[in-house]
Amino acid sequence: MKLEDGRHIVQSNEITSLRRVILIADDKQSSRDLLRAILDDKYLVVEAADGEEALLIACEVSPHLVILDIHMPKKDGFGVVKELRKDPTLQDVPIMALTASASLDETERIMNSGFDACFVKPIGPAKLRDAVATLLQSKSSIT
Repeated sequence: MKLEDGRHIVQSNEITSLRRVILIADDKQSSRDLLRAILDDKYLVVEAADGEEALLIACEVSPHLVILDIHMPKKDGFGVVKELRKDPTLQDVPIMALTASASLDETERIMNSGFDACFVKPIGPAKLRDAVATLLQSKSSIT
């Protein structure tokens, strides 16, 4: 279902779908729209506009993958990944960081904070699809 502000929410009957659920958390609607357009044909995409909302939705829908913007209001990507890794039901969910910063220091900090992958925005459609498939495959072979 689409909300007035353009965000999509998931209804409980959609969760029983055979498609894997991907949570996209980014404070920019245009970024969420772009990621949704790339992934929506194969995955069930749910959205959050800030870190606190991402945590609430993650607990509600138990996504198969989380894609987090690093710089968001209320709780940044570092705070979200820290909380997700503490939750026994979500700690093994693959988490991908998307950042506008290409600095080596930031990338290193991201990878040392519990993220499974890090990509600099903008990310091309083929690269995103490949990264998502790889992360989903690597985590599903572990569990």
